[in-house]
Amino acid sequence: MEGRVPPPPPDGDDTDDNSLPLQSSGSKSLPPTPPPPPPLLITPPPDMCSETYVIQIPKDQIYRIPPPENALFVERRGKKAVEKNKKSRPKCWVWITGSILVVLALIIALILVTLSIVYRSKSPSFSVAHVLVKYAPNSTHKHSQSAGYTISLKANNPNEIMGIDYDSGGVVTLSSKGKKIATGKFPSLEQGETGFKKIKVFLKGTKETIPKEIEKSMKANKTKVPVSLTLNAKLRVKLKLGVIKTWIIDMDVACKFKVNTLGVGSMILSEECQN
Repeated sequence: MEGRVPPPPPDGDDTDDNSLPLQSSGSKSLPPTPPPPPPLLITPPPDMCSETYVIQIPKDQIYRIPPPENALFVERRGKKAVEKNKKSRPKCWVWITGSILVVLALIIALILVTLSIVYRSKSPSFSVAHVLVKYAPNSTHKHSQSAGYTISLKANNPNEIMGIDYDSGGVVTLSSKGKKIATGKFPSLEQGETGFKKIKVFLKGTKETIPKEIEKSMKANKTKVPVSLTLNAKLRVKLKLGVIKTWIIDMDVACKFKVNTLGVGSMILSEECQN
């Protein structure tokens, strides 16, 4: 027995054959196809200006992990920064090395100039110009401590372009036949180039008993009693050329001289200084 064939659809029906699910005899119907994702909506809020937008993105399009192209971008940028640092380092090292070399060259030049001053310079020479003795009031002249000595020295600087600085700390002693009768300090002063300078040294008598020869010369009024004395000085000097000064140079000076008297009208009869 043949099956019955359904009648054709009436004319004017707008339904599409493709929109109907296909069915086969003896089989179940297929599940419906899911709808497509909604389109991106750009909805400007009413309270904001027209230049501000709010973008709504579906959750399935949000990256939980940065995309790989970001890692490539960071890597390339890091390589550029490293290359830039490597290029700038040589320039910095060149400047630093150049500065160090310039400073070393200046120091070496200063040392050479100073050594040249020291080796080319000449020591000052001295001579005894005058001796003056003063006594304390009511002095018996038995102790040298009661007497004060003022010795005038003449210092000669033979250097034409260098001055001399006499530093504090120099010690001067006055002796008679090997016995110290007075001590004092050499004054701190400066001496210019090429010339003489008069320097006064003040000495104070020691506690030792005055030798008889010295006592006679002090008391003599009419008859002069000559006396031989020795002056020893340990000086601390600096040579200078403009603003450049040498280190402290120790100098020993020994002067042997003879005076006609240690009283009124004292005069130098002979003198000789060595240093």
